Amino acid sequence: MLSKSLLIFATFIASILSSQAQTALNVDLFGQVNRGDSRYSGSWSFIAPNGSEYALIGAKSGTAAYCIDDPNNLTELGFVPGPETNWREITTIGHFAYVVTDVQGTGHGMQVIDLSYLPDSLHLVTNYTEHFTKGHIIQKAIDSDEPIVYVMGTTTTQGVHILDVSDPANPVQIGLYAPGYYIHDAHIRGNLLFAAAFYETAVDILDISDKTNPVLIGKIDYEGTNTHSASTTEDGKYLILADEQDGYPGRIFNIEDLENPVEVAQYTANSASLVHNPYIRGEYCFISHNTEGLRVLDIADPEVPVEVGYFDTWPGMSGGFNGLWSACPYFPSGKIIGGNRTDGLYIWTFNNTKAARIYGVVLDSLTNQPLQNVAVEIPELTDTLTTNFFGNFKKGMLEGSYTLHVSHPGYLTKSIEIDLAQADSLWLEISLSPETVNPAFEQFLPAPSVLVYPNPFSSSMTVDLTSFKTASEILIVDDRGVVVQKNSITGGRHLNIENHHLTEGNYWLTVLDQQKSLLATARITVLNR
Repeated sequence: MLSKSLLIFATFIASILSSQAQTALNVDLFGQVNRGDSRYSGSWSFIAPNGSEYALIGAKSGTAAYCIDDPNNLTELGFVPGPETNWREITTIGHFAYVVTDVQGTGHGMQVIDLSYLPDSLHLVTNYTEHFTKGHIIQKAIDSDEPIVYVMGTTTTQGVHILDVSDPANPVQIGLYAPGYYIHDAHIRGNLLFAAAFYETAVDILDISDKTNPVLIGKIDYEGTNTHSASTTEDGKYLILADEQDGYPGRIFNIEDLENPVEVAQYTANSASLVHNPYIRGEYCFISHNTEGLRVLDIADPEVPVEVGYFDTWPGMSGGFNGLWSACPYFPSGKIIGGNRTDGLYIWTFNNTKAARIYGVVLDSLTNQPLQNVAVEIPELTDTLTTNFFGNFKKGMLEGSYTLHVSHPGYLTKSIEIDLAQADSLWLEISLSPETVNPAFEQFLPAPSVLVYPNPFSSSMTVDLTSFKTASEILIVDDRGVVVQKNSITGGRHLNIENHHLTEGNYWLTVLDQQKSLLATARITVLNR
């Protein structure tokens, strides 16, 4: 035991020294332990009745436990050996840990470990093998300590095994979801289970209010690959999804309508490396990002995720299956732990930095109509946003001073300087002035605006005449004041107008009634076809 303690202490000191060369932002290394195994994987939290916090980590040769209250005393307190494997996953309910491995062979199954003897030791209670021996991952409900565990990726069914562990020494399988294809992982919140169907590029949404009869009630299909893992926000309105493939981002879906999930945002720290596992606590998502290490996202607005912290755990090239496997943030102290594949357990603290966000709309100063495809350049972020169909843009960033250069063909560029503090949410209404205004157009300016889309356009556009029931004719006028195209309105409230011969540039679109009185206008832009 003395030699192992010396090894751990020496590794801890060496890791502190080496960490000085690693990049980090708002995340500090609390401690790091390498017990000498060649591989590490899953990790999870255990809180003792006296409030002491323990980290459990899956090593190649078994499961180890450490008290993480004191960074100067990170001593291994217990170890339960298991079959050698690179994949070992853990969850805890009460004072028991449940451990599975993703390899077949003698001794594999679901280990049940009694944690109540800590800080003295760990005790293996049983090794469950009745319905499976291999399990890729094990989960519990993220929002409760209900005595139910879920095991995915078994060789017997490839599905989701639901086990009652009210009697930890005698687990009982009470339910099964076996869709006929491989389920890699699952996330459980309340009465919903989100199953990552790895090779189907989909997430199956199950109603598990009756654990004995899980029912498929929805599915998230998307343009990705190797559906790996997911996590929901605490209000259950959003789901963050990760693909196990370099080059693919993490995706955020609004799932308020389970029959129609909508992708609303994406995130990656580096597209060369995959987003491995997301874990949500409060308004933050803690991501194990393989070669990019630990990443922390502010998801106060999940549709505008902002990276507010990181700690890089891999000094080599980006990409591939190196670096951080797991990142468990479920400690009352706010500590985060993770299993780094080659050098063991990492323990961090995060300073709870909050992001700032800007939301805005860009309008034509003359018509007050939204402008589409406007470039909003933020040089401090080396990023350029583009306004959407409604003229809107949004962006999240860290606190600081920023400049916005807002530009659009045919309009004068406008620059705006802003100062943002943490948690700021700033609304901007930006008006752009046309480069030139013909005096002949002054008659158009007081008129209401009519909605035109797309705008800019090249071959055709649609004019929404819902609010102008007496409309009879549409004229398109160039910057000389010359009518260059006429369209009669014969019926319907959404008129499609083809571009017969308009050249690239800016025009006025005017809506007239039968008496040739002006009803509405729009400033339109024609692009090269």
